[in-house]
Amino acid sequence: MQTSTPTYLIASSLVTPLGAGTEENFNQLLLGKSGIQMMQDERFFSSSLPLAKIDEGIIEDAKKQFNTCTRFDSILLKCVDDIEQKSIVELSSKDVLIILSTTKGNIELLKEKNESEKLLLSYSARLIQQKLNNPNAPLVVSNACISGLSAIIIAKRLLISKQYKHAVIIGCDVLSNFVISGFNSFHAISNEPCKPFDKNRKGITLGEACAAMVLSTEIKSEISVLGGYISNDANHISGPSKTGEELSYCINASMKDVAVKFGDIDFISAHGTATEYNDEMESKAFEHSQLSNVPVFSLKAVYGHTLGASGILETIISAECLKQHIILPSVGFAEKGVSGDIRINKSFVNKPLYYCLKTASGFGGCNAALILRHKK
Repeated sequence: MQTSTPTYLIASSLVTPLGAGTEENFNQLLLGKSGIQMMQDERFFSSSLPLAKIDEGIIEDAKKQFNTCTRFDSILLKCVDDIEQKSIVELSSKDVLIILSTTKGNIELLKEKNESEKLLLSYSARLIQQKLNNPNAPLVVSNACISGLSAIIIAKRLLISKQYKHAVIIGCDVLSNFVISGFNSFHAISNEPCKPFDKNRKGITLGEACAAMVLSTEIKSEISVLGGYISNDANHISGPSKTGEELSYCINASMKDVAVKFGDIDFISAHGTATEYNDEMESKAFEHSQLSNVPVFSLKAVYGHTLGASGILETIISAECLKQHIILPSVGFAEKGVSGDIRINKSFVNKPLYYCLKTASGFGGCNAALILRHKK
């Protein structure tokens, strides 16, 4: 159960294929830009694929600045450095909790002959701790593709329990041969930029990003994290429930707990991976939750699927939508290709916005839902 203790989003930062910084990313979205490009890069895969890749110049500069050797740790510390500069909270304080959200971390190091401690997710979490000079042991959340939303929900619960006053949450995952080969083995990767919820969708497009946010119960802002829930449908090792009932349970429980009505939700930022099973399940979940008339969009056709970063990245973008009163279009969508009664948003919509629902689902049948509010 949540409580009425407000938890505010007071700072954010992004490093993505669209650039560095939250403002830059949102401006690129408003211009209709996408970070996905067709490319052939032997580091990631043997043949040409649509991928959303961060500019190599950003990565190389970060390696020099932070004396790192891996793609993951370089992007991670660049984003941490930026959020440290933007935060009005002293992140070295004992009142600050650090949470790292990732699914694979430095998985590229598996190909090395000598086993390295850098493979451990705890190693990268300690890099963050050292960078911020924070005295608290960091937490790592690695729960498939709901890792980011799970980290936000866990942070809120720890903050309202008064164990901490502030939390910095960082989500990061990068492109690698391991990840791309794994999804390819499922025949889940599209040979063109993905089309979430579209009739002609062919599968996912993978991407990389790092996203960071600071939450606080002490400092107010115009965006608050009202609450969220996590569930598991225990359906299949990789496939989601076919009914959408378990994600719907998360949505309904979240809304009931924070006293938000179905009619209050202004838009839904969906997981929207463009796979046959995920999009179908989500559409049914939204219909089950009486949200058929609420505009829905997915950001996967812009950023690709960024795994452990996606929930935090997409929550930050959703918060910007609320602040700027803009509902984004679901890029790649042309014709509905799911059975659930839902309303996919096709164009930019400008109107007063106050409540957003963010959802995520992942391997193992995990689901998460989160509700954000913009103050009236």
